[in-house]
Amino acid sequence: MKKLIISLLAAILALSCAACADQGSEGPEPGTPLADFYDAVMAAQPADAEAVVLFPEQDPGLIGNFYPGLLDLDLNQSAAYFPPIVTHPCELVMVEVKNSGDIQKVKDIFNARIETGSDNAAYPESSIGWASRAQVQEAGNFVAMIVLPEGNVIPDNIFTAE
Repeated sequence: MKKLIISLLAAILALSCAACADQGSEGPEPGTPLADFYDAVMAAQPADAEAVVLFPEQDPGLIGNFYPGLLDLDLNQSAAYFPPIVTHPCELVMVEVKNSGDIQKVKDIFNARIETGSDNAAYPESSIGWASRAQVQEAGNFVAMIVLPEGNVIPDNIFTAE
């Protein structure tokens, strides 16, 4: 009798784990323009918050300097938005990877950028902003690194914010 109960409990546990694993991989529709997520983040900013000034950046050399290895991955799309002064903790970089196996590589690259920004002895206020407000987010094959000035809003997940 004990073996039967244990077997049933093990089967129930296995099925519930499989169901949970499938739910966590949901994300936006493949090919959703990254500019749509940028626009949603900007629209979510409070009227009384510091203005967020970011410019789209397409120079592979500059992106490669801040995010080494990112452009070597097989990406469906990428978008980088940088502030006019790069020492300011205000940046949004998003990618959609072709292969879900590259998600962790992107997260590692983004986390390395956060570590670099957090360890900037020349600009201690900037370091504090990077250390306290920068985040890496993911949904499906989409991954983002976002840091905004204090007083601004970073959605829980920029890929699912409405």
